[in-house]
Amino acid sequence: MLLENKYKHFIENNPYPRKIKSLVPIQGSSIIEIEGKKLINFSSSDYLGLSNHSILIQRSQEYAAKYGIGSSASRLVTGNIYLYDEIEKKLAHALNKPAALIFGTGYQANLSVLEALLNKKILQQEPIIFCDRFIHNSMIQFTRHLGNIQRFRHNDLTHLQLLLEKFSKSEQPKFILVESIYSMDGDQVDLSQLVSLAKQYQAFLYVDDAHAVGLYGQNGWGKTIKYAENISLIMGTFSKALGSFGGYVGCSEVVREYLINHCKGFIYSTALPPSILGAISAVIDLLPELLQERERVQCYAAQLRSFMDKHSLNYGTSQTHIVPWIIGDAKTTVYAAKCLEEYGILGTAIQPPTVPVGFARIRFCMSAKHTEQDLNHLCDAIGKVAAKL
Repeated sequence: MLLENKYKHFIENNPYPRKIKSLVPIQGSSIIEIEGKKLINFSSSDYLGLSNHSILIQRSQEYAAKYGIGSSASRLVTGNIYLYDEIEKKLAHALNKPAALIFGTGYQANLSVLEALLNKKILQQEPIIFCDRFIHNSMIQFTRHLGNIQRFRHNDLTHLQLLLEKFSKSEQPKFILVESIYSMDGDQVDLSQLVSLAKQYQAFLYVDDAHAVGLYGQNGWGKTIKYAENISLIMGTFSKALGSFGGYVGCSEVVREYLINHCKGFIYSTALPPSILGAISAVIDLLPELLQERERVQCYAAQLRSFMDKHSLNYGTSQTHIVPWIIGDAKTTVYAAKCLEEYGILGTAIQPPTVPVGFARIRFCMSAKHTEQDLNHLCDAIGKVAAKL
């Protein structure tokens, strides 16, 4: 009870409380139902609307019927059914990388892969990690325990170069950690310049492409596809634009073999179930065909930014399908999100510590499931709520 009182104290004094809401998705549309209220969902990462796609559902059902519901073990025991070999080869080819490895989740991939790669016993020296200040929590969790972390200002590659130059004579292994698209701001890194810096300073370049895959690049395989040969490791996820579940990395054969033998998140986790592998297999085949869907999402985002420009609303540095409305004060942002619900819009309030204090926002995510009517309704609702604020 004494320990529970400490947890209770935290809950009661948490300045940024969060609540889980039960919702009912309405299949095949952008509508969800919360507490009997129907809302247009502008908070989902289902950017291409594939979570309800008939081809993914059909193959998922086929694999479940043929191979069962569960995989029964980790991949190093009996969970590595032959489907993995076929899917990972297709995935590696799509990513323009020699090899690929599938993980249970994107968070697990980042956390456990970085733990394995940054092992100073294996490297025989303590690594130097250069990371963008806004990298995802899953990338921060392990690196925060290491001694030599150099954080550069968000998307400021001039600052990164200064830090790299500072340690240029050091023989310690160097790692650069970034995201291609940052999920809270909807902005993007200059991968061309980043690749040049990594090459110049002989650094291992690790790029989280989770919010770009599906929507950008050749056949939809992300911002990294153009530079894949010069990126040491590409991390991505099947659970956002690709509509399913699980994470992956694209890498060299050597790194893949090393991770199989030294990555705890891979070694000690039960393999994904056959139904999920079916959906993954289907989306790899389907993705090149979705050019119109990708263009529609980008068009919606551009229209929303144009509306926000006209009404002097702050969307930060967004250049992608993710468009934040940066309000600042957390309580005001929560109030704005509730007001949007009254107008039939679900826009989730993002508060600290997810974003810095003073930068609370409502993050709008465009999806191919949305219609022009949905977007017009969103703009109308934002205008009315902004007037209230």
